[in-house]
Amino acid sequence: MHGETLQDYIARIEDLPYFSSPPMQFTFTQSATLTLGRYPFVSEKAVVGNNKNLTDNVLVYIKEITFSADIELLAYQQALKLSTGATDIPTFSLFLQSEARSPIFIDPIQLGNYYSGQEYKKIFLSKQNPNELTGFFRGTLQQNAALAGVQEINLTMDIWVQQITNDNFIEAIRKNYPNIGGLH
Repeated sequence: MHGETLQDYIARIEDLPYFSSPPMQFTFTQSATLTLGRYPFVSEKAVVGNNKNLTDNVLVYIKEITFSADIELLAYQQALKLSTGATDIPTFSLFLQSEARSPIFIDPIQLGNYYSGQEYKKIFLSKQNPNELTGFFRGTLQQNAALAGVQEINLTMDIWVQQITNDNFIEAIRKNYPNIGGLH
């Protein structure tokens, strides 16, 4: 493993057996209610539909993300175009419950379009047991003709992760990349 790049380690995650890197899916949903022609998504915790605890000293690998809303894509894109500025475009932030002041994503994920199985490839260490992933949406959608009569919009983010329990693999990454994603 000496001299491997971080991308080499990430590629090797795909080869780990599922018993030492079980796949998990987290689904976050947050609602916004129509208020004065806008659907504001405020910074509050999104509802996790299938929350699972992460154990301590386990490497967590975010593999893919999928983002959608309960409205058609064209209506979503039109609601974005009518927004008053780029800061209104919805974003998604992700945290470990134990480290709520330290986001997993340095910058929130911009949600200017729907994503389906988008590769993300981010690794971090869960340092506390039990621990949970928590997140929220922030931004505003504007009501448009396609959204006439729609009182509430739900945004959903699916995150597919692998929880890596292989001690040798974790130690090799800790040794060569001590500052990545909470690896201390």
